[in-house]
Amino acid sequence: MTLACATLFCAKHEDEETPQELADQQLAYYEALPGRSGGRIIWPADVLDVSQTQPGKGLCLIGLIEGCEPLREVTDLEPYYRRGIRVVGLTWNHNNRWAGGCGGGNSGLTPEGVELVKEIDRLGMIHDVSHLSRTSVDDLLGAARGMVIASHVGAAAVYDHVRNLTDEHLKAVTQRGGVVSLVLYEKFLAAGRATIADATRHLMHMLEVCGPDGVGIGSDMDGGFGPDRLPNGIRSASDLPKLADALAAEGVPDTDIQKVCGGNLRRVLTAVML
Repeated sequence: MTLACATLFCAKHEDEETPQELADQQLAYYEALPGRSGGRIIWPADVLDVSQTQPGKGLCLIGLIEGCEPLREVTDLEPYYRRGIRVVGLTWNHNNRWAGGCGGGNSGLTPEGVELVKEIDRLGMIHDVSHLSRTSVDDLLGAARGMVIASHVGAAAVYDHVRNLTDEHLKAVTQRGGVVSLVLYEKFLAAGRATIADATRHLMHMLEVCGPDGVGIGSDMDGGFGPDRLPNGIRSASDLPKLADALAAEGVPDTDIQKVCGGNLRRVLTAVML
């Protein structure tokens, strides 16, 4: 691994700290990582960093804000851009002032949310629809002019969960040049204990709907759940090659497996680096 998203998450916070304070604490942590790691971790990364960093010898980070609670106004986004945030999800499950979340009914983007979408486009950032309601996904696809991804979702046609996208949304994201990446939280993959076979079914369906240039893996292993909530047989990033083996067993060509296992996301994410 040479490139990963570093998440800024402030949708949940204690009463004594504001979302803005929490965001600043998290950004300060990321900003300190290059020095604390002796240069092995790079924040924020640029295209040259990614091209020169070898797997196992360094890690380039790109910032993703999951839920825009720290923003009081649309103009508050640019300072986060300057500090390394390049991917923006308007909500985290719940409704907020910008959009309807997947767990908050099915409301869409607010008028302020539409203005924020325009600002994301102006700054050249990537839109992430992973936590939006399906109406909000429709609204964002209609309003956005820039790149759209789904960084960690499943296929609703395989397992119908509010965090999973319909075939229409999967296809719409990838037709714009984006990538839909499979989440590995078992709750979104299957009823009961998920397996590598369940994850593979989602990936194979995504490949059928989106084609080999539109599918990736977005494990969500930093999502606040333990390894016991990953598919049986996967406990850490070192187990991810098992998904590549499963795809190969399904007859997926090696060139397409390489795209799914990082190539597609690398292409999209490097397009917005410094």
